[in-house]
Amino acid sequence: MTNERITEDIVRDHFKNDPLFNVIKFEEQKTTVSKAKKCLSQASKKQTGNIGFPEFIITVPAFPDDIIVVECKADTKFHKSANKDNPISYAVDGVLHYSRILSSEFNVISVAVSGEENGNLKISSFYQKHNESEYKEEDSKLLDIFSYIARFKGETQAKNIENVEITRTAIDLNKELNDYSIVEYERCTLVSAILLALQDEGFKKAYKSKATTKTLEPRPDRVAKAIIDGIKCVLQDNDIDLDRVSTMVNEYEKIKNKSISKDPKIKKKKGTIYKDNYVLRDIIERLENTILPLMVMGDKGYDVLGRFYTEFIRYAGTDKKTGLVLTPQHITGLFCDLVGLNINDIVVDSCCGTGGFLISAMKRMLELAGNDQKKKKCIKNKQLIGIEKRTDMFTFACSNMMMSGDGKSHIYEGDSFSTENKNKIKSLKPTVAFLNPPYDVGEDGQLEFIENALSCLQPGGRGAAIVQMSCAISSNYSAITVRERLLKEHTLQGVFSMPNDLFHPIGVVTCIMVFQAHTPHPTTYKTFFGHFKDDGFIKSKHLGRVNKGSWSAIKKEWIESFINRETKVGLSVLKSVTADDEWCAEAYMETDYSMLTDKDFIKTIKDYVAFQFLQGDTK
Repeated sequence: MTNERITEDIVRDHFKNDPLFNVIKFEEQKTTVSKAKKCLSQASKKQTGNIGFPEFIITVPAFPDDIIVVECKADTKFHKSANKDNPISYAVDGVLHYSRILSSEFNVISVAVSGEENGNLKISSFYQKHNESEYKEEDSKLLDIFSYIARFKGETQAKNIENVEITRTAIDLNKELNDYSIVEYERCTLVSAILLALQDEGFKKAYKSKATTKTLEPRPDRVAKAIIDGIKCVLQDNDIDLDRVSTMVNEYEKIKNKSISKDPKIKKKKGTIYKDNYVLRDIIERLENTILPLMVMGDKGYDVLGRFYTEFIRYAGTDKKTGLVLTPQHITGLFCDLVGLNINDIVVDSCCGTGGFLISAMKRMLELAGNDQKKKKCIKNKQLIGIEKRTDMFTFACSNMMMSGDGKSHIYEGDSFSTENKNKIKSLKPTVAFLNPPYDVGEDGQLEFIENALSCLQPGGRGAAIVQMSCAISSNYSAITVRERLLKEHTLQGVFSMPNDLFHPIGVVTCIMVFQAHTPHPTTYKTFFGHFKDDGFIKSKHLGRVNKGSWSAIKKEWIESFINRETKVGLSVLKSVTADDEWCAEAYMETDYSMLTDKDFIKTIKDYVAFQFLQGDTK
């Protein structure tokens, strides 16, 4: 005897286990969406003019003009009738009945599911645009929520929604750990450890049972030990050398000393009541359920996991006082375009932090490699070089690279200025340098990081660095001296003034400098200066900076202007400069005064005051 409830359970579990389930409204045989409720008020499949509902109605609050409906049948022989005109008895007929009605107000994806076994379902999907009578038959399987959003709005908008959810999860988790007195840098270590341990199947199967004794007493210490054991297995499986394993494990061992990892009872720092301590177990389970499922999505999965990891560290560990200011992902991708990264480049980041630049470079080169598996292996094993002085950041970089698809072979711990490490880098013959030097070393220090990285490149190599704007405009003798040395050895191809809030929530005004290595800067050479202040991102409460959808077009204009060395009013200018000059577009760019308003004047004054404040000039 067939049972339609079994089919419904399969569909329900499919969506509820999706990593983006929280971004949708999932309703069963009813709807609270007023437009949909009105449409369905006379949608009975018996065509009596009474109310009618499909089994499931799915909407995305961010996109009120789109809707997904699902109809289920237990027996596959009732999947579709010959003429699709029997909505009472057949799944396809029924879902198309609702699609026709809802299309008066929505773009509709309708899905018919028949069968009682997950591996033996019949699935038909259709897409019907708003106010159109025709529908298009599409996928014959249940898709993930990301794919449905992409069908309605395109992959860019789907990725925006996904990024918002990733960021939300990162912020919520930071808040939860803060409630238990886990300070910022310790949160990074803890979450990095958990994400790495979750790569081990043995750990995933055992951590919940480790959390409780047979007498139902909490044992967070056993969970913490299981994390470390899982990490060791993962590092061993990834053929990490023993010295690196020792460094990483020693860093992760620190999680054992925290209250959530050892005390049977625990309270929040603002609380008064001690409760059984299952905090560590619950955090692991949350990451396993919300982030780890993305791993099954192939390259995209690694990308999303890496993005979550980077976003979490950004909110937990970005600190101007310690010089750690992590580069936003869309900017690390921009660097690949600025230097024209190609499939044979060897990329070095001499202060690699969590590995953001190297991950972007790896992904770009892997895309260029297409189906050439031999080349892909070469890219991962030989074409990515990173050095990081901070032990915690070195550990995060190695972990991040592994979780983003490999490329950890040449990640080294140490000082990139040491002769030994410089010789090690040079022996690998890098052709491209990407870097975001620590900002606590001052203007001349940041410029020296650039100088040091360029010195390791092959002749004709390309380097790009994002530094504080003060490096480009400072009149201090020490900064000018380093700029002189840079121009003596290398060509300054471009400098781009970046959005003032690029590193939100950290207030720092930056620019990107692009050099050609080992080609002295000609005295008559005109450097490209870009006024790249609007990247299409907006600040969203609790979510940081969010792409409003225009970044792709903006990036295209920036890159084309730079490559073609175009002068555009309000955007770019070409100018010959020396070390004594200001290296920024604002100093030389023409202004289209006909476009200015009083609001522009007021904004400029406010931006100037903010700039002076952020640079520490309070005179």
